[in-house]
Order: sequence, then C-alpha cells, then structure tokens
Amino acid sequence: MTDSAPIPFWGKLFAAGDFEWGFRMRTGDAPSFFASQDPSGKLLEEKNAWLDQSPDRYVAVNATGAALIPRLWSIAEEWGHVSSSGNQAHDLISLARIWEPDVLLMDSSTMNIVAGSVCMPSSWVLQHAMGKPVHAVHDMVPQLNPQIGDKIDRFLRQLAPGKAFRRENWSFTRSAEYNYHPALHRAKLDESITIEEIHLRVEQQLFCAIPGAVLMGIRIELCPLTDLASDPEVWSHVARKIRTMPDEVAHYKSMLSARGTMVAAMERYQQTC
Repeated sequence: MTDSAPIPFWGKLFAAGDFEWGFRMRTGDAPSFFASQDPSGKLLEEKNAWLDQSPDRYVAVNATGAALIPRLWSIAEEWGHVSSSGNQAHDLISLARIWEPDVLLMDSSTMNIVAGSVCMPSSWVLQHAMGKPVHAVHDMVPQLNPQIGDKIDRFLRQLAPGKAFRRENWSFTRSAEYNYHPALHRAKLDESITIEEIHLRVEQQLFCAIPGAVLMGIRIELCPLTDLASDPEVWSHVARKIRTMPDEVAHYKSMLSARGTMVAAMERYQQTC
C-alpha cells in the first residue's frame, strides 16, 4: 500500500502480539452508521429476502422490547431515516426492512436483550440470546468474560445519551455469504481448506443510548483473506493471531481443525507475493 491509498476496513484491525479478546472502543456516529451505505441496494434486498422467508428466525421482541420499539422509530425519524407520514407499521420488522445494519436492543435497567433483528448472524441464534444479560450471552465465548466482560458491562451501563461508540469483532469463513445462521449449515473451515476459499469476516458494531435502552447496530464486512497480503505487517499479525489462538477459542470460531492448514497456506502465499 502507498501512503496515499485509502486504508481498507481491515487496515487497523490487527495489532501486534498474540491473540486476545480486544475491547478497543472508539467514538462513532450513529446516524451515519444506520444510514444507507450500499448504493446498489443489494444488502437490503438480501435482508428483505431473509425476512420474507423466515421472519421468526431473524426477528424477536419480548414484552419489554415491544415497549421500546416506538422510541426506536422516533430515533430513526429524528435521524432522517424514516418519515412519520408513511403507512407502514411501526414495528421492528418494518424498520429492519429500512435499516441496512442488524439491530439489538438492551433494556437499560437490566442490560437484558429484549429485541433484535439479525439477518446476518455470525453463527449464532438470536432467540438463544433473548431475555439474557450481555454477560450471560458472552458466557459461551471462551475466555471473553474473564478478559473483557467487566469492561463491557461497565461501558454499557455508563453509556451516556447522545454518545456513540464503535468496535470490531473478526472471524473467518469459508465463503463470502453474509448470513451465517446455524440453520443454513454453511460450509465450515477444516483441514481441506484452500487459501482462496478463506474470507475475513468483520462485525462492525456500534452502541448508543436511547431512552430506556442501549441500541446496538451490526454491519458485516467481508473480503478474501488474500486481500490482506497487500500489507505484509497486517499479514504477519493475522498469522500470529491464528497461531496463538487458544484451542477453545479456535473451536468456538469453527477453525480449530483448519488452523494449521491456514497458517501454512499463509506462509506459502506470502512467499509468492
């Protein structure tokens, strides 16, 4: 990369050092994050197709969350993303058809997840998280709560209205599909993987406080792993993260059996660049 080249979305994602769960919050802009960013319209087209096909799989709202949805619509109108003059129902699924990012709502008094529309999940099930506090949802993620769980809890409880913050979470997949719901049985990473099949999958996450709740938005960004070879430093950092990832974390990320193959393939690929 040259100094004048734009920094790709993964350009500052991988710091030096061994694998660890990172907190790395930075200031965000909620209206811009939830505004349309895909001029092709294909992302919303895919979201709407999933919502048409299996609404109960991709949208969930409990009684506490239902009381917060009108406030969420008011925020969307304040940001200029919806109009009060429309005839559509002011429910969560209708807003999900307008907003590109996936959405989670956490009740501000309990930090329980009380509503969500998640059409592009990274191998997790929305219904399994409903009604649970974030800390409990993260119990299934090896070593995350011991490393950064308390930081996450404090951050969410202290999030001030009008403020927004962003972070990223990365993984790898065997295809460029956005929707990795477990029910779809996507092809898994294993020892037969080739480097051309591997894709970096990044969840761009945004958090902001609204009356009575914390709103979380999730955007998925994807690229072939080989794109990262254009920056030798990043390539080296990624290989080290994979090598030093604890087995239980690699298993959680569905890459335990593929890890050795991935590192060896990255070493061979770098030598040919």
